[in-house]
Amino acid sequence: MKKHLIFTLFLSAALISLIGCKKSSTEITCNLSAPESQPSVAMNVVYSVTQTGDGIIGTLSYATNSGLVTVQGPKLPWTITVPVIAGTHVTISASGMTENGSLTVSYVGAGEGSTIQGSDSCEQQTD
Repeated sequence: MKKHLIFTLFLSAALISLIGCKKSSTEITCNLSAPESQPSVAMNVVYSVTQTGDGIIGTLSYATNSGLVTVQGPKLPWTITVPVIAGTHVTISASGMTENGSLTVSYVGAGEGSTIQGSDSCEQQTD
């Protein structure tokens, strides 16, 4: 009887540990910010946010002549072209999450023979 009780307790503990084993989420938070540029001439700046896998963006902000514009929950891929005057502080930032994928924010500007660019990315692969 004592052996049967010990066996039952051992089997119960083993089942509980197997049932309790669940893959924990490995989702990471990505806080992205492309380095700031300040063009010396007027130009068009193309801001972009892209993703692979399950990456999502909660909010993003980008610079215009009149200040930062914030977008909530953009559908990815996302892009916008913004004309900026000389001296504008050009930047893009975003906050998002991914468990198995990547997120990238970037900008590219060109005008009067001058170019600027910047980007930042976050990646995690759990496969």
